[in-house]
Formats: sequence, structure tokens, C-alpha cells
Amino acid sequence: MHRYQQPQAPSRRPGRLPVAVKREAAEAKSTRLRVFTEAEKDEIGIATLLGEYTELGMNHGRPTFQKVENAGSEVNVFVYYWDTRDGPEFSGWWFGDKVGGTQVWSRAMDSGKAPPRKGWRVPWDGDEQQGLLLVEVMDTTAAMAQPVSASNGPRHASLLKQEPDPDQRVMAERVKLAMERIVAAEAEVEQAITSTKETLSGEELDESSLLETDSILRTQLDNVQSEQKHLAKELAEGRAAGGTQTSLGDLARLAPRVRQLAVSVGSQLTHVQAALTKVRQQAMLAKQKASAAEVAAEREQKDAASLQAILPEAMDIVTAAEDAVETVAILAAAVSVDETDTSETHKAKAIQDIEKCASKAQGDLLEAKKLVNGHMAACKKYAPEAQKVAIQEFAALEKRLNEAAKRLTPLKRFRQEHEQKAAARKALMEISQKLSSAELEIEKAHIMTSTDSQMEQDDITSTAQLLGPAEEDLKNAKLLIAKRLNATSKDDLEELHQRVADASAKLTTIRQVLARQEEALAVERALSEVHEKIEQAEEAYLATSEAEMPFLKGLEVLPIQEGMQAVAQCEAACERCEGALDVARKFLNKVETESKTKWSKEGQKHLAAELKKCRDRGEETHQKLRIFKKETRQRKAKAMLQEVSEKVAEAENQSQALAEVVKVLSAELDKVTVEALKLAIDQSIAAEKEAVRTYNAAREVMSAKQKEVKDPPLLMELTKLQKKLASAHQEMVKSRQIAKGGEQLIKDKKVVLEEERKVGLMETLVEKAEKMMPAEDQDVKKEELIQIDSAIKSANAAVHASQRSLDKHLAGDTSAKACLSKLVSRVKEAATKMEKIKKTTKTQREKASAEVIVKAAEQHVEAVEAALQKVAEAELPFLKGIEVIPLSEASSAIAECEQAAKQVQEALERAKSLIATKTIEAKKFAEVASKPCLERLALQVERINAAAAKLSQFRKDTESHKRTSQMHEAAEMLKKAEEEVEKTIEAGAPLDTEDLSITPEAATEVCAKLGHLEKAANKTVTEALVFLAERRKDVKGTPKEVELEKMQAQLIKIKAKLQTAKKNASQQEQRFVARKLAAEAAQRGEEVEEELKKVQAAAEPLQQSSGFLVQSNVQRLAAVVQELKAKDELKQAGKDMTLGAFRAFVARLAEEHNSEDSVFSEAEVEAMFHHLDADNSGDLSESEFQGIFAEQFACVQPISMTESFSITDGKSVAKLEVGSVVEALGMPQFDEHQKLTRLHCRLADDMKEGWVTMKGNQGKVFLDRLSPHNTSLKAFERMRQASCKVVGKALGYLNSTRKTLADCDRGPLVEARTKMDELRAKVVASQQKLDEIKKKVEEAAKEYSKREAAERQARSNARTRRLLDSISKEIDEKCENLRQEAVATPSSILRDGEQMSAKLADEMAAVRKFIEEHEAPKSAEGCATQIKQLLASAVSKLDALGKLNAQHMKVARSSALKVGQAALRKAQQAMRTEALRRELGVEALFDEMAGEGEVARSAMQRRLESLELSLSSEQVALLLDTIMESSSEDAVISRWRFLRNFQQFYECQKNIALTTDFVISNCKPKRSLNASEVVEVLEGPQRDEKLGIERIRGRAMRDNLEGWVSISGNQGTAFLKERPKPFVVCLIDLPLEKDFLSSGEPPIRLLKADEVLEHLEGPRSDTSEALMRARCKALSDDATGWITLTSQQQVTAEKGHQKFFSCKNGVAITDGPNIKACKVFRKLEAGEVIRLLEGPEVDKDSGVTRIKAACLKDGLEGWVTTLGNAGTLYAEEQTQYYTVLCEAPLQKAKHSTSETVRALRRDEAIEVLEGPVEFTPEITERLKARAVNDGAMGWVTATTKRLKRWYPTYMCKQSTVLQDTLATKSANLVRRVEEGEVLEVLDGPKEDAEAGLLRVRAKARKDQAIGWITLRGNQGTLFLAQWTARDEQLAKQPKEQKEKEQKEEKEEKKVATSKV
Repeated sequence: MHRYQQPQAPSRRPGRLPVAVKREAAEAKSTRLRVFTEAEKDEIGIATLLGEYTELGMNHGRPTFQKVENAGSEVNVFVYYWDTRDGPEFSGWWFGDKVGGTQVWSRAMDSGKAPPRKGWRVPWDGDEQQGLLLVEVMDTTAAMAQPVSASNGPRHASLLKQEPDPDQRVMAERVKLAMERIVAAEAEVEQAITSTKETLSGEELDESSLLETDSILRTQLDNVQSEQKHLAKELAEGRAAGGTQTSLGDLARLAPRVRQLAVSVGSQLTHVQAALTKVRQQAMLAKQKASAAEVAAEREQKDAASLQAILPEAMDIVTAAEDAVETVAILAAAVSVDETDTSETHKAKAIQDIEKCASKAQGDLLEAKKLVNGHMAACKKYAPEAQKVAIQEFAALEKRLNEAAKRLTPLKRFRQEHEQKAAARKALMEISQKLSSAELEIEKAHIMTSTDSQMEQDDITSTAQLLGPAEEDLKNAKLLIAKRLNATSKDDLEELHQRVADASAKLTTIRQVLARQEEALAVERALSEVHEKIEQAEEAYLATSEAEMPFLKGLEVLPIQEGMQAVAQCEAACERCEGALDVARKFLNKVETESKTKWSKEGQKHLAAELKKCRDRGEETHQKLRIFKKETRQRKAKAMLQEVSEKVAEAENQSQALAEVVKVLSAELDKVTVEALKLAIDQSIAAEKEAVRTYNAAREVMSAKQKEVKDPPLLMELTKLQKKLASAHQEMVKSRQIAKGGEQLIKDKKVVLEEERKVGLMETLVEKAEKMMPAEDQDVKKEELIQIDSAIKSANAAVHASQRSLDKHLAGDTSAKACLSKLVSRVKEAATKMEKIKKTTKTQREKASAEVIVKAAEQHVEAVEAALQKVAEAELPFLKGIEVIPLSEASSAIAECEQAAKQVQEALERAKSLIATKTIEAKKFAEVASKPCLERLALQVERINAAAAKLSQFRKDTESHKRTSQMHEAAEMLKKAEEEVEKTIEAGAPLDTEDLSITPEAATEVCAKLGHLEKAANKTVTEALVFLAERRKDVKGTPKEVELEKMQAQLIKIKAKLQTAKKNASQQEQRFVARKLAAEAAQRGEEVEEELKKVQAAAEPLQQSSGFLVQSNVQRLAAVVQELKAKDELKQAGKDMTLGAFRAFVARLAEEHNSEDSVFSEAEVEAMFHHLDADNSGDLSESEFQGIFAEQFACVQPISMTESFSITDGKSVAKLEVGSVVEALGMPQFDEHQKLTRLHCRLADDMKEGWVTMKGNQGKVFLDRLSPHNTSLKAFERMRQASCKVVGKALGYLNSTRKTLADCDRGPLVEARTKMDELRAKVVASQQKLDEIKKKVEEAAKEYSKREAAERQARSNARTRRLLDSISKEIDEKCENLRQEAVATPSSILRDGEQMSAKLADEMAAVRKFIEEHEAPKSAEGCATQIKQLLASAVSKLDALGKLNAQHMKVARSSALKVGQAALRKAQQAMRTEALRRELGVEALFDEMAGEGEVARSAMQRRLESLELSLSSEQVALLLDTIMESSSEDAVISRWRFLRNFQQFYECQKNIALTTDFVISNCKPKRSLNASEVVEVLEGPQRDEKLGIERIRGRAMRDNLEGWVSISGNQGTAFLKERPKPFVVCLIDLPLEKDFLSSGEPPIRLLKADEVLEHLEGPRSDTSEALMRARCKALSDDATGWITLTSQQQVTAEKGHQKFFSCKNGVAITDGPNIKACKVFRKLEAGEVIRLLEGPEVDKDSGVTRIKAACLKDGLEGWVTTLGNAGTLYAEEQTQYYTVLCEAPLQKAKHSTSETVRALRRDEAIEVLEGPVEFTPEITERLKARAVNDGAMGWVTATTKRLKRWYPTYMCKQSTVLQDTLATKSANLVRRVEEGEVLEVLDGPKEDAEAGLLRVRAKARKDQAIGWITLRGNQGTLFLAQWTARDEQLAKQPKEQKEKEQKEEKEEKKVATSKV
């Protein structure tokens, strides 16, 4: 059976009954279970579970049952319920070996009161199998059949239901027993609760006692709940049995007592669980603490050993670097920069030597620093104590290196200073040349402008061209002077400055003269153009006289064409003259306007006088033109009347012609033809078009003339003509009305003709019927009667049709009523005739119809009888006397009988239907005709009934035949099933033997055949069972039912026989499968073992690194030999070499090569010798020595292999790809001709030999040496991976096979599974061994790398040591003196002091502990008092000693801080001096050092050491600690922190002058600095010893003006006060703009609130021009605000730039223009706005108008219908929207500096809600700033509501976290920052792009913790607020003083002006 370990459901004891009532309760139990199965076979083995179970007790509120033990059974089986206390996955009814045990067999997920009948899963975690396991609840008092066992199955068992016991005595006994049980349960519960309380009240609780108590309580709770359920069950049974009210009441009163017991036990159980949880937590914490302490101790020991191993090496390297620096210092001491008698060659040689040595020393320092830094980084992972010691040691080494680097820095500037002086002399010459050239050009220009007459334009242009180069030369000269300000003497500079000033003054004078000359020329040109415009207007007026010549010939009335042409010419002449006057007037005004701002007053005065004359001439011409225009209008009016008369007359004529044409349409219909009507309509259409045309032309001319003519007489004439035109129009309208009815006339005429045709046809039919009428006594044949009847019917139908058609036409409004009325009378006459004919022939026609009906009925009856004859033929096979006919023949005959019966039935139904219909029809005839007809029809009905009776009998017979055939078929199926089962048993016979000699192939074949036969037999048996079950339903209640029962019983036996055979074959099949699986698994295991051995063999050499080190040394030796041989510097080694000779040879190589690679230790030389001595002969032969060149190379660039050494002559053998490996066959050789290094080698893959180029003539490398260790390591890794794949395949095979066999619980497959598990354990062990081998090889590789590095370092140290030995003793002594005279080491002193302080504190703590342990006696007598005094004195001394210690440390730290600050001041001045010397800014110096936006500590240290600061290494280290706020080597400094430390700023306290020079007596003031202005220091401070004041050269941040200014006066007045670098913080979101002036261009970006800006320039006043502003709404998201539409620089938004439509009704937007084939995207709601892209287009098929548009709401593009095909308007064009032409801010208020709502995108649509209005911005202060976040630079508007001063300190306003990185998502917690903590900013604020938060890197004052912290949350929560120096002071003051100062501060703010 399946076993399952169940840790969540620990084993629990079954529910217990009270001792006193256990026996009685057991006897009272009546519930039993019967477990059985309906399955035909037991493949799982459920026989253990089958049988009867008795009720045992209660568990979790449900009864528990135990199986009745059988003889020989050793397994206990229980059925119990488990609730959800351990989770829903363990809830339900279970079969197990004990209640709550770990071995379970089956489970039902049901929570009912009793075990469910079905739903059991076997195994418990498998799937439910229908009928496999069934449980039935029964009662022991009921009559039961024989118990069901696993062998006979449930079909032989029957159950009887229990009848209720009405005996009242039994009920009373039940009450008594229940009472006794509850009393006993109360006693047990009380005892358990008392025990629990005693356990919990104990001082020390242990887990075992609590678990025992918990188990007791749970048992009691289960018993109580069981009793509660049992009580409820008995109460229900009592009620069902009809118990008395007294008995039932007694039982009901026991329920509250039971519930109270359950509550009490549950309460105590809760207390026990809480105590148990607490005890377990305490035990876990104690265990964790012990484990952590043990791990820490081991780590300390390991790290200390590691430090001892690496420290000596680091100290040797640092010492070597210091010695190299000392060497450079000695060489530099012998060279003096100021020597004048030393030759340039000697100086250059000396400087070259110094630079060479300095470069080498710098390299040694860098290597040493790299090593020390690496060790420092590694030490950070040490345990605390080891880390502390390591950091101290390596920090000392680092300080020594820094000091050496500091000493090396000043020794690098000899060449630079010499070159600077030469460059200065060259610059002076260059400046002088440029000044001379400029002065010459200026003098030429001065001569050309020295004249009083007006200069020509060419002279002015040529003079200006001369000034351009001169001005450029002056500008270049100024720049050169500024650049060389410190490199030249003051006298030279003064002279140059004066020459530049004189030339500039003369240049300014010349430009003023040229400006006056150009102005005079411009005035003359303007006047000339004005005169020209006036003359053109006067000439245009003269042209009007020529135009009016036709009216001046004496004719009063001209022909209309000629008159109108003349009028048109006059009007054109007027327009030309008026246009010329307008052009002249506008040009004159333009010149006058421009003159006010463009020219001087003299030029304006002269110009105004001339312009007045021109204006008078223009006015005179304008008055003449007005008179001419009036005369032209009068002439035009007269000519117009003539044209109107002609048009009116033409309209009257066309109206008369139309009236004549429509006369034909007024005639009567019978007098005209259709063709005449059609002709008249066509003519009327043409005449109507012509009449309308002439009328419209006349009306158009009339309207035009009425507008143009103003004279009353002419107006009266026009009125008469208008009346004539109206009369003609009325006549035309009448004619049109008549013509409109023409089409209807034609239709009416056609209707009349059609009705006449129908009436004529009708009359013909009536006449035909009259002719066929017989005489009264004439005998008529039946055929003739039928013809007469048909003719009468046709004629009658025609009459009725004509009547209906005429009535329909007469009912409408038609003009043909008269004609149609005549036709109606003809129809009435024909109808009268038809009534007469029908009345005369009625009897004869009915007799003929009756005969037809009878004949049709007889035909249908005869068809029925013919079908019956076929039925008799189909039944013949069953009437031959054979009772049982063949099955196939019987089936065919039955099918034919059923088909024949169906045909008879169909014929009967048709005949019955016909007779019924015709009977009704015959009853309507006269009696003479109907009576015989009905009698004959009755005879046919009798014949039909007889046929129906026969059919019924036939169907009964057919059904009997069918049942007989089916019984025969059942017997055949039974026989077939029995035969197939026998075949199956016979096929499985080979597997029944116990002999396993059968081969697997044969067994597989037998199994396959057996499976096929089993499947076929099972299918046949199932089909037979189904067939028999169906047949039993058919013959139920008949004798054949017994026969079928027998067949079913026989078939069941056959099926059981098949199952038995299948079960036997299955067991044998499992045996063969198990044997096959075991063999395959064993083979896989052997493969794994072989692979493991291969990997172990390959790993063994790699774990011994000494051999590879020797091979590496041999390879290095070969490289040295090859290099020397290539240079022909190698001496022959001889044929055979002993060990001594080999050592000499290697030593000689070291001398000749002189590099680290040629240095070998004695041990290395000996190891190489023994490695090369293959035969262990003690000497090296030539062939053995050549073995050093047997190397392998890897191809790193594709290259060809050639046959011979020469590339040109050799053929290509193969092509080497990247990664190909070759083996060297000799030493590399150098090709002198091609300048190539070639190697004779062999390919490792295919053993091809040839020559390959190792290194090209341009230095390109093709072959690289392979390291023996790396090669072996890669080969091992390939082999290991291959082995891992083999192991993985084997493990996968075993896992899959094990999973397949998981469901097997017995038989050979279980044994195979066990073997699989054993083999799998071995494979897993092999896999673990492979992993262990890999780890060992990796550790060996690391050890090899360390040993290789150690040897490399040892070689370097040895070479360096030899170099150091050559230094003289004098240099050593000098270095010692320099060390003694060095500046004090404050960092070391501070560190030693801190160590001593910590040690002293530990000792004092030990003394205090000792005093506390020896507490004085409580008695106050005798020596007790002395003891107390002694202890008090000791404590007082300890306190004093502690204070003294703290004071000393405070002084030490303060001194170190002062040293660092003093060093910082030196560094600041030196950095500014460096920037000034290189003509750069401090920011540029930062950019040079910055790597990725930050400067590393090492780079900063190098830059400081390159400056002449005269600081020791420890002082430099303190300086770096001061500016970086960290002593870590990984520390970096950001831009803003660098600038805060190295840029110096002063704030002006009183107004003072900004001058041109340092010396006050020689300088000139530039401008006055106002109070509160900020100045950046560019140079200084420098002290004027003569005046006793300090001055600086600085840059005023307001306007970037540079100059010298005094810090304080000689009487102590302070003019400047030092302040930090100015920063501001944004209070709101505001735009960062590109230019100083607010141009309306899109901002660089939008600054967020709380962003910090670096103040670069300003603030300066902004006086912007007027703007056009409007309040608008963005149509995309309905955002509203103000926007600048137009400014002086550009247009931001424009109306009409794009077309927009607004949806009037809901409409869809689709993907294409075709409305039938398109796909709908979404619905556009009413009011939604879209932008036109294409269209409008009209869809020809649907008639709708559509456009392609884009939705402003979401940018969706598609096609939209604007106008439907029925006229519905869906979208209408809107013209009020504006289009944004460029990105612009949408602001909250009208003011252009207000807060930004959001940025409007280009092409976005907006709707103007207010304005546009003209807005003149207020004068604002703007400053240039750079964002700390991303370095973006631009201009912002500075107001107190937008910006304020920023301080690099914050106070926490709400508790938040300090994290280690900027990105919040991946950051780790440093610690939590509580409210009220103060933090100092180290970097930022910067934005976390992913989270969108501004964060700063800060240091907490509380504990110096450093990390990143958020300023404000994404929901607006403020975490940090500015903490100013003022806040710091207030925090230290008393409360009353704080309130007073805060009040004063508020009053000051009210009157203060806005400033940043």
C-alpha cells in the first residue's frame, strides 16, 4: 500500500470513552460499516480494506470504525474523520493503520456525519475509480445477508433496512447511559483543566510537558465533541422512534452541559498553544545566538591568518616605491632652474633624465597603490577585529604612498616652465604684430573720412571693409593680452593696453563719421523713391482722359457693347490711379515712421519738409480722381437700361412659345394618341429650359442694374421692365404646371388601352361559353360537359378580374374616368350573360364532377391493395416452415417487411386524405349527383379499412419474426465471445510457465499479441452484454426473458474467465519488464562509473600546480631565448649542459635580456632542468634542450598556412580559423624581406605541417602562446561537461522509470523499483563526486593563479632589490634626514590617540566593574565608613580621568580638523591659480578629472599632489577626508561638492568699487558693487602691504563683470563677507529656459519642486516686450490655463492652421473609407473633436460623406462619416480652434511667469476661452542656473514664491528610510531615520528616474550613517525640510527668545523686497 509521511497531522490517539461507561457505550453502539467493491479485478490490492467495521469511538466530532479482525490478519484497519485543523488538504474520511497515523490507504474528501458511499481515492492521492471501493452504513440489529468478502463481491449480498424500535424502556435506558457518560466526561475534563493550570503556573516551562498537556486537552476536546454529536444523534433517533416528551427533554437538557465542557477545554488549549509557541521561540533564539558566535570566532581566526600572509608583500612594494621617489629627488637636487650659464643641451638632458626617472617612480607608485587598494578592498570583507587591524596597517602604507606621491609631484615641471617663458616672449611679438597691422588699417580709414563733403557709397563701403580686419586684430590682441596676463611683465602689458585703447578710440570716431555719411545717403534715397511714387500716381490719372474719349464724341447714347466697354475702361483707369495713390501714401507714411527711430534729428527735419510737398501733390491728384469717378458712374447707369430691355423682351417671347407647346396636353384623352402626348412633353421640356434661362438672365441683369443705378428716372424705367418680366414669369409657371401633368396623362392613356384589351378578351371568352351551351332537351356527353364547365370557369374568372381592375383604377384620382366608365358598362353586361349560362348548366356539370371524384378514389384504393401484395411477398421467407433461418437472411427479410409496411401505410394515408376531401366536396352537389357519388365513396372506405387490418396483423407477425432473429443473434454473439476468450487464454499460455528462458523479444511479441486479443475479446463481451440488456427490455414479462437471463449469466462467467487470464498474464509480463529495466539501468550505471574515472584522471594533474608552474617557466625561458636569437644577441649554449651549465646559461640570459621575464630563482632553474631532462641522465642533450620550443599556439586572427618559409613562393596548405591550435616544430624565424615572424608548426586537428605568420609587419598578432595550465583546464572542463551529460541522461532515465513504477505496490516491478532506487543513489553520488572534483580543480586553479602571481611579484621584487642595492649610502642618509624633518603626521597621531583612548576606556570600565563587585558594607560603623570613602574617591578619580581623556581627544580631533581646513585653503588657492594659469575655470578642472560625472579619490589625490601645496601625505589625506566626508578609497566627489569646496564666494556688505587693477593708486573703477551682491573669487586674496588691506580679483555674478575689490578697509571696515557657493531650491514646478529673454520658445525642460540649482549668473532685470496671451483649454485632456499666442520672436499658436470637426451625433471611427468593408475602431461621442487628415470624400455606393481624421482624445486615426445618405449631420467643421505650432507651457495664471500646468505639444489643438489679450510682463529678476540633478543650464525667473536660498542640511519631518543606492527599487536599507533627525547633504538632490522621486545622499548627524533618502513622496508626503543656520540657533535658544526672534523675523519679511 502507498505510504505517506504526514508532518502537519501528527499521530493522535483515537478518541477515548470514559472508563466507567466504556463497556455500556460499546454495547449500545449499533452502527457498522460494510466495505466492498464492484470492480471485476483488483489490480491495486484493496482486499485489505474489504469487510465489516464496527464503531469504536469519536474523533474530531465524527465516529471512528475498526475492521473486524479476520483469522491470520496482522494489519489493523481504521476508518476515521480528520477536520481542517491541519489544512484543507488533510481534511476528510481516511482508511489507515491507526487514527491520525502516517500510513493511509484511501481518502474521501467529504465532511458528512458518516463515511460516504463513494468518492474514495485509492491510493489516497490518486484519482477516483468508479465502483472500486464502496462503503455502506448498516445497523447490527437489522437482518443482514452473509457478509461480503473480497472473493465473492457485492452481487451476492443484500441489505435490509432497520425498523425503528418503539419500546419506551429502551429509550429510558438510553437517557440513563447518556447521563452517566456526561458525568464521567465532566470529571475527566475537570481533572485535565486542573493539570493544565498547574503546568502553566510553573516557573520554567519545557516543550515536552506542554506537548503532553496539549495532547491530553485535544483528546478531551475530541471526546466532548464526540459525545455532543452522539447526544444529538440519540435525540434524533428518539424523536424518530416516538419517544416520550419526558425522555426527550432529559436528553435535550444534557446538551448545554456538553457545550460548556467544549468551551472550557478549548480555552485551556489556546493558553497551552500560546505558551508552547513562546517556549519554541526562546529555544530558537538561543540556538541562533550560539551559532552566530561560533561562526564569528572562526571568521576572525581565518581573516587574521590571511592578513599575516599578504601584509609583508605589501610593505616591501611600498618601500620600493618610496625608494624610487627618493632617487628622483636626488637627481632633481643637482639641477637648478635659475642657472643662466648652463647650456640648453645640458638642461634638456638633465630634465629628460628627471622625467624618465619620475615616470618610472610614478609607475611604481601606481602599482603599489593598486596593490594596497586591492588589499584594502579585500579587507572590508574581514571580520570586525581583523578588519580593524588590516585597515590600520594598509592605511599607514597608503599614507606613505601618498607622501611619496606628494614629493614626486613638484619634480615634473622643469620642461613646462621653460616652455612657458619662451611662449610668453613669442606671444608678445605676436600681439605687437597684430596691433601694428590694426593701427595701419585704422589710419587709412581715418584719412578717407577726413572730408566735409558727402562721401559716395563705394567710398563708405571700402572704408568699412578696412575697419573689419582692424577690429578683428584688436580683438585678437586683447584676447592674447588677457591670456598672457601672468606670463609677461607689467610694463609691457601697460604699453600694449595703451596702444589698444588709442586704436579703439580712433576706430570709434571713424565709425561715427561713416554712420553720418550713410544716413545722408539713405535720406536722399528715400526722398527719391517718394517722388517716384507720386509721379506714378499722376501719370495714372492722365490715363483716365484717354479712357473717357468715346463719351466725348457728341453721341448721347452709345451702342450697348461699345458703351459698356468704355465704362469698363474708365473704371479700370480709376482703379489703377487709386492704387498708385495708395502705394505712394503708404510708402510716404512708412518713410516718415522709420525716420523717427532710424535717423538723427537733422535728417528727420530735412526729410519732413520734402515729404509735406509730396503729400500735397498726392491730395490734389486724389480730388481730381473723385470727380472723374462720379461721371463714370452716371454713364454706366445709362448704358445699363438698354441691356435690361433686350433681356426682358427675350424672356416674354420664350414664355409665349412654351404656352403654345403645352396646348396639346390640355386636349381629351380619346382624341389624342400616346405618341402625340410624348412629343408634346419633349417639346415642352426644351421650351421650358429656354424660358427659364432667358428669365433668369433677365432677372440677373435686372438685379445687377437695380444695385448699380441710383438716379430716380432710371429706377422708374427699371420698375416697368420688372413688371413685364413678372407677367412673363406667371405665364411660364402656368405652362409648367400643365407640362408636369403630361406624364400622368400618358400613364392614364396606357391604362385605358390596357383595360380595353382585357375587356375585349373577356367578351371573347363569354361568347365562347355561349356558343358551347346545349339546347334544353339535348343530351350531352360527359367529355363535353367537362369542356363546358372549364369554359364557364374561365369566362367567369375573366369577368371578375375585369371588374376588380376597373374598380381599382376608378377609386384613384385619374383623368381617364370617362373612358373607364364606358368599359364598366361592358363588363356588367358580360357578367349578366355569365349568370344566365351558369344557371342553365348546373345539374349537368355536378354529375360530371361526381364521376371524376369517384374515379380518383378508386385509383388510390387500388394503389393500397397493390402495396399489400408486396407485403405478402416480403413475408414469404418466414412462411416456408423453417422456424430458424440464417441470421443474415432473417435480417434482410425483416428489413424488407418493414419497408413494405411503411409503403402500405403511406398509400393508406394518401387514400384516406383524398376520400375525406372529395366527400366534403360531393356533399355540396345536388342530391341527384351527390347521393350516388357518396355511396360509391363509402365502398372505397370499406376497402381501405380492410387493408388497414391486414397491415396491422402483418406488423405483429414481423415483430415476432424480429424477436426470434434477435434471440438467434444473441446466441451467436455469446458463442463468438466464448471463442475469442479461449483464443486469449491460449495466447497467454507461454507466459504462464515459471521458466524465464524466453527471450525479451519473444516475450514482447507474446505480450503484444495477448494485448490485441484481450482488447478484441473485451470489446466482443461488452457488445454482447449491451445487446442482451437491450433485448431483456424488449422481452420483459415473456418466457424468453428467462432464456436471456441464462445467456447473461453465461456471458458473465466468460468475462470473469477473461479477467483471470488477463491478471495471470499481467504478472508474468511484469517479470519480463522488471528484468529488462534492471539490465538497462545497470548498463547506465557502468557508463557513469567509466565517465567518473576519466574525469578523475583528467583532474589529477590540475590539482598539482607545481608541474604547470615549471611548464610556464619553461615557456617564459623559450620566449626569452627566441627574442635574443632574433636580435642575434644569444651566445651558444653548447651541445650538452649539466645543471651548473644550465644555471650559468639562464643567468647569462638575465644579464643580456634585462627584464623581469628573464629572472629565475634557483629553485625554478633546477625544476626546469629536471623537467627538460627527459631521460634523467643528469645533463641536457641538444634534442632535450630543443624541447623548450615544443609549444602550442592558438590562432587569434584568421591566417593561411603555407608550404615554405617564403610567403611569395609557398602555396597555401590550410586556412587557420580563430581558435585553431598548432604545435611548434622549431623556433620562430624572422623574414628580413617581408619583415614578418614565421613559425614552422603542425595543426593539432589534422596534423598538417607548414609555415604560419606569427606577427605581421604592422605589429598585428596572428598566433598567441597557449598556457599549459589553461589548455589542460579547458580540456578538463570539456571532459567534465561531457560526463555531466552522461550522468544527467542516466539520472533522467532512472527518474522517468521510477516515476513510471511509482504506482506499483507489489510484484516484480516493486523489486525493480528498489534496484532503481539503489542505482539512482549511486548515480547521484557520482554526480556529487563530479561537483567535488570541479570544486577541487577550481580551488587548485585559484591556488595556481596565486602562486603564479607570487612568483611574478617575487621576480619583480628581486629585480627592484638589485636596483636598490646600487643606491649609495649617502642617499640613504639624506632620505633619513628628510624623513626626520618632515611635517608632523597628524593623521597617525589622531589614529594612535584614538587607539589609546579606546584602551583607556576599556581599562576604566574594568575598574568600575571591580568597584561595583566590591560594594561597601551597609553598616555605618568602624571601617565601613572608610571603605565607602575610599570607593567614592576611586569613582571620582575615574570620572576625572574620563573627562580628561575626552578633552584630549576633542583637542586632537579639533587639531586634525584645523590641519585639514588649512590644507583645504592652500588647495583652494592653488587650484584657482592653476585654473588662472591655464586660462580655465574651476569647473573645467573638474571635467578633466571626472570620469563618469564624479571624481575618484585617487584622481583627486593625484591632482592635489601635482600642485605645489607643500603638504605631507597625511595632510593630503586629511584634506581628502574633509572634502569627501569619507576616508574610504572608493569615495568619490560630485560636481557640486567639488565646486562648494574649491570655488570661493563673497557677499558684499557695503557698497564698494570694482576696479581694474590690484594697485588701488593705478586702477580705475568699473562699477560699484551693491550690498548683497555675490562675487566669485578668481584670484587671491592678496595683501597690499603698503595699505595693509586684502584684495581679490573676482567676478560679479549679476553681470559677469571682472575686477579687483577690497575685502576690508585699512580701518577694519568689512566690505565683503565670505559665504558658501550660492544654490537655490525650486518651490514649485517651473520652466528652465534657453535664453535670458522669455521668447516663448519651448523650455529646455520643466524643473520639479525641490530641485536644487547652482547659481551661475544674475539676477538681472527682464524687461520683455508685450505678448498676446489667452486662456484656453487643451482638447486632448481638457487641461485649462494661459498660453502665449504670439510674441516678438515667434507665433506659438495660430487659428486655421488645421481643420477640425466636432461630432454632433454619435458615430463610429473605422479603418478604411469603404463603409461596407471597413472595421470599426470605436464610437465617437457627441461633442468629441477630431482633426482633419484627408477628405471630405463622397462614397458613391452609399452616398455618405467621409473624412480621414485623428482623434484629439487618444490620437486614434481613421475614417469618420460627416454627412449621412439621408441628410443626417454627424460632424461639423469648427473654425474657432487654434493649433500649437511649437512646444509651449500651459500656465495657471495670466502672468507669463506663473506656474506651469503642463507642456503643450506641437500640433496640439486648443480652444480659446478668454482673450486673446495683450499682456506686458512685469519687470522680473532672472538668473542663470545649472540643475544639480542632470547639469541642464538655463534661465529661470526668480521670485520668493518660485525660488529660495538652499542650505545643504535637512531635518526629517516624517520617519523614513536611509538606503545605499539612488535607485529605490534595488536599494538596501542602511537604517531608519526618525522624525527630528538632522542630515547633512553629500550629493544631490538627484532623480530616481524609475520612481520619479528626488533623493539626496546625506550623512546623519546622529551616528554619521551615510545613504540616499527621499525628499518628498510621490503622493506629496514631505519627508525632509530645509534646516538653516537660523533654525540651528533657534533650536539652541530658550523658548521665550525663540518666539521673540520669530516675531521680529516675520515683521522683517513683510517689508523686505523679493530676492533669492
